[in-house]
Amino acid sequence: MNARAPHSRLLARLDADIARTRNLVDAACLRAERAGFLARRGQFAEAKAELDALHVHFADRPHPAVSAWLCMVEGWMLHFGSLSAGARDKLKRAQALSAAAGLAQLQALSSAWLAHMDYSHNDLDGLVRNLTLALQLAAPDNHAARARACMVVALSYDFCDRMDLAQPWYVRSREHALAEGDETTQSALNYNISAHRVHHAMQAAVFGGDVQGQARYAEAGAECASNFDDWVGTESLDALMPMQRACIASVQGQYGDALALYEKHLEDARQQGLARLTGNYLADMAWCRWHLGDRTGARRDGHAAAQSIDSSMHVDDQATTHARLGLLFGLLGEEELRTGHGARAQECWARHRAYQDEMVRAFEAAQLVTYRPGQEPQDRVPVKG
Repeated sequence: MNARAPHSRLLARLDADIARTRNLVDAACLRAERAGFLARRGQFAEAKAELDALHVHFADRPHPAVSAWLCMVEGWMLHFGSLSAGARDKLKRAQALSAAAGLAQLQALSSAWLAHMDYSHNDLDGLVRNLTLALQLAAPDNHAARARACMVVALSYDFCDRMDLAQPWYVRSREHALAEGDETTQSALNYNISAHRVHHAMQAAVFGGDVQGQARYAEAGAECASNFDDWVGTESLDALMPMQRACIASVQGQYGDALALYEKHLEDARQQGLARLTGNYLADMAWCRWHLGDRTGARRDGHAAAQSIDSSMHVDDQATTHARLGLLFGLLGEEELRTGHGARAQECWARHRAYQDEMVRAFEAAQLVTYRPGQEPQDRVPVKG
């Protein structure tokens, strides 16, 4: 960890609460929450040691609150270790345990995190259901649940190219994260905002748009996210930001810099949960190689990228990969591949646009409305189904 990293306010509060708590179950829940913070920051060995100790201590006399916390933290370890799909199952278990035990605030937190997983898995029904549940249950001072839920609303609107609707939710999420003293959530906000700017820049590069304007926003966001993580000592998922920088360099025409970043960090990115994006990365590496005069390498990576496109890729990622390959194979004189990938790109892009429209309509129907400065947002919304 960076030696300059400040002492976390959240960690300090948890340490103080643990020191003065005499109730065994309350202390165990706080210890689990502390382990979760460490896991989200990337300190997995220390987090696992604490979890193992809690498992041993409660093996013969399980308590629902402790069990729910252990499931949640195990989910975080899987997510922040490798973006594993198994994290979602752990969080579903945490949600079920907390709901059965009537632990509303823990259910709110697990529901908010499940919403984030639903968002990543394009499960729109689950996303809306868990967001509304989290915001309905979370007390005004449940900053952890509200920060995560507000972030997911913001990310969803940002994904839909509706920054006008996303921005107020980003603001609310950051306010709750600051109130909680949770640097890992602030880090997640920075990273995800930057990631969206990168995606929009790449989409503009292949489908048309303000490429350099989007790239400048992406570059500023990546710089902010990297500096913040260096400052607070975030160690988890450390290959993700270099891959963002590679994409930014590519759309800015800095092909040598982009290729060097891709080659250095691609394998780590795959191991940290981005294997489904291999096709995107290989296609862009091929694009860089062509512009650097390596036609053989460009053709090789281009064909490898085409082979890597499968159903695990989100449709917007499929669209940008096909579009990049269509442009590449056109430059390489492979007309049949240019036409085929170009057609697939347009098909996937149309499906992506339709999903964006569906998501906005679903959020509007669920009354996940935009926060307006000067008035309380409509956070307490009805639960669907």
